[in-house]
Parts: sequence; C-alpha cells; structure tokens
Amino acid sequence: MAVIINASTSTGLVQSADTSGIIQFQSNGSTKATLGPSGFSYPGGVLQVVSQQAPANYTSTSSALTLLTQSFTPTSATSKVLAFMSYVVERNGGNSGNYIFVLFKRNGATLESQWGNASGYQETSGARAVATHTYLDSPATTSAISYTIVGDFSAGGAGVPWQFYTFQLTLMEIAA
Repeated sequence: MAVIINASTSTGLVQSADTSGIIQFQSNGSTKATLGPSGFSYPGGVLQVVSQQAPANYTSTSSALTLLTQSFTPTSATSKVLAFMSYVVERNGGNSGNYIFVLFKRNGATLESQWGNASGYQETSGARAVATHTYLDSPATTSAISYTIVGDFSAGGAGVPWQFYTFQLTLMEIAA
C-alpha cells in the first residue's frame, strides 16, 4: 500500500496512512505521481536511462555475431523499457543478394528479428547502411535483464565480410 493524498472534487482532501514509505498523489482517485524509495515518478515518466556504445568496430564473415550487450534492472515490474538503437554497417565484397539482419534480444530471446524492409538490408560491396530503431518492451520483472544486439546474415551472406560501426543502445525505463 501507500500513503494516499487524494484531491477529491466531492469530499475535498482525503488522506490515508500506512508505514510503507510510499506516497501517492491522486486526483479524484486516479494516481498522478508517486514518491517512493527510488524517487519521484509519474505515469509515462522516465525512471532511469542507461546507454552504451560498442567498444570497437567489428569485421565478421560469420553469422550470429554479438555486437553489444547491456544489463538493465527495472525498478518496477509494471514499467516499460524503451530501447533506442543505432548502427552503421558496410558490406566489403560478395555478391548481391546477401542480406544482413540485426536482431534485438532480451535474455537470449529475439524481440525484433528484422529492421527496415521485410527482406533485411541488402548492400552492394562498399555500401554503408545507417539505421536507427526503437522498440518498446514489457519485461514484467524487477530482475536483471540482458539486452543484446546481434548481427546475422542470410544464407548467402555468411563468408562475406561485413564491417559494423558505431553500434549504440540506449535503454529508458518508463513508469506505467
């Protein structure tokens, strides 16, 4: 529970007390903000932000290359996690028809398997693709989560050198 301070249009200021150490501010019974151990929050408010950039550029000819992993622990099981991802990738040879897919995973399970159009990114040799992507996750936990960005290739893409640049992942916890 929580200490509730409710501004009611019918009965005026209504208060209830408990020993939880949490205060809820309400208007006509609808919670507008909460003050708790992790600070002040309100529905839709940002509770925490973490950001990481890949430590180096990667060149790979194999599939399922882990590009970046970020650990994240939500403060509430009802929170959403908004992920902002960006990257630059370049194909360094091979034939047309080789595709790169960038997968976004939570604890090893794929949340998003393709970015861009339905056939992934098809690049001619030396061409660079720049992309940004957002994903809204509902992890429903307060346990540590591992978010991962993985580079993968179509069947014809393995063996073709791909250069990955400037991978960045920013995670924001949004209060429910």
